[in-house]
Amino acid sequence: MMKASLDRLAQVEDIEIEWKSFELRPLNAAPMPPAQEQAYKQRIAAAWPRTRKTAQENFGVEMIHHRWGVKSRLAHEGAKFAEEKGRGDAYHDRMFKAHFIDDLDFGDLDTLADLAAEIGLDRAEFVAALENHTYAAAVDNDVAQAQAYGIQGVPGTIIANKYMVSGAQPFEALEDIVRQVKEHEAANK
Repeated sequence: MMKASLDRLAQVEDIEIEWKSFELRPLNAAPMPPAQEQAYKQRIAAAWPRTRKTAQENFGVEMIHHRWGVKSRLAHEGAKFAEEKGRGDAYHDRMFKAHFIDDLDFGDLDTLADLAAEIGLDRAEFVAALENHTYAAAVDNDVAQAQAYGIQGVPGTIIANKYMVSGAQPFEALEDIVRQVKEHEAANK
């Protein structure tokens, strides 16, 4: 949802969008106790109809599925590979579609490799980079930066490297925030 607003904002404002990694369910995280996990799943399920409706009505984004428990670490490493190859936007779009439309597990290396090949990345090179964890340090740096900003969920947007906007925001709200930041930055020069 946020991507749709940011893409539209980039058409009217001189901004640079840089995607950063954030793992909702890190690979090394201790599992939740069963009762806590069940309660969490119930909250997600209860909010899902509203999330889908908001995505469609406010952002024009279709969201059909929400696969539970996908480990996104490899997908984040794959994003760094795709960005380095100039295919970052296509990769991010395809991962969104894979998760919310096609109900694919992008935590699976073979699935990820197929998706990467779909958008024009060399499958073998992609797999080698993920198997060798070539981009692990870059993902770790992103996660550390998110922690430093106090980000605990997605989406979290940082503007001018110091202003955090939490949650999906419609284009008009982002446009207003960017205007306010520019005015504040200009007044403090």
